[in-house]
Amino acid sequence: MPRLSFVIPTHNRHEMLLAAVASVYAQTLGDWELIVVDDGSAEPVEQALGSHDQRLIVHRNPSPIGAAASRNLGARLAKSEFIAFLDDDDTLEPDYASRLLKLMVEYGEAVGFAWPALRVIDNVKNEESVAQSDPCLISGTTGTEASYVASAYTRTTGMMFRTATFRARGGFDESLAVSEDREFVFRLLSEGVGCSSVPDKLVNFYIHAGPRLSTDANLQRQAGCDTRVLERHRAFILSHPRLASRYLNLVAKRQKLAGWKNDYEKTLKLLLRVRPFDLRAWRRLLLSRLWRS
Repeated sequence: MPRLSFVIPTHNRHEMLLAAVASVYAQTLGDWELIVVDDGSAEPVEQALGSHDQRLIVHRNPSPIGAAASRNLGARLAKSEFIAFLDDDDTLEPDYASRLLKLMVEYGEAVGFAWPALRVIDNVKNEESVAQSDPCLISGTTGTEASYVASAYTRTTGMMFRTATFRARGGFDESLAVSEDREFVFRLLSEGVGCSSVPDKLVNFYIHAGPRLSTDANLQRQAGCDTRVLERHRAFILSHPRLASRYLNLVAKRQKLAGWKNDYEKTLKLLLRVRPFDLRAWRRLLLSRLWRS
């Protein structure tokens, strides 16, 4: 049985997928399996991969079922104790697997999932930055507020889970087109599943001109999914005011961009109930009232 299962969902991005797969093969840890879930690509990816390595498993969905459902399918096929997810347009640093597994083993059952910092490479603006670098350690329901804030912006790509933990909680919500990663994190934390992070940049997260879910063309979808996540996990989010500040300001921003003025103000007022001196929320609310007048 392999020690780690990588899961890569993919749809019509063969060239990018090849780079993602190559970064798995470049891992310093060799005891792994790679499950590529071809989500109904126009041209099947199996031929493009062209590998007879027994560690590579390709599953093809006859028609697209979505990224969340494809990840869940890959997780059901996994044979390892740990699962690591990678998007088909991102790549891993060679020591990703060894570093994350070391952390998971060190903390044992106290940590059910973990993530590294991301090197964000914006090929549109020709810029580079860092994301997810804030330290995090939450064991059960014990963790600093800074750790809960750090957990709010984790992305699926590069996340590692204990397979049993992932399956027991049902995996990602397949009804969400975006923000399924945040929803799952909030769900796990509210159920007492611990988490941690590695501050080093072990995943290369690319922003490119190709098709992406998180673009301006999907503002309504983004606002709708994040609003649903907020409604579902309101009690947990509001129980951590600093987390609420970070997440509710994001939700409000997306609602504004989508033109949802009433929801935008409602979200800001909700935040101010638990964090009355949140200057960003007050500024946005006052500007919104000026905008209405």
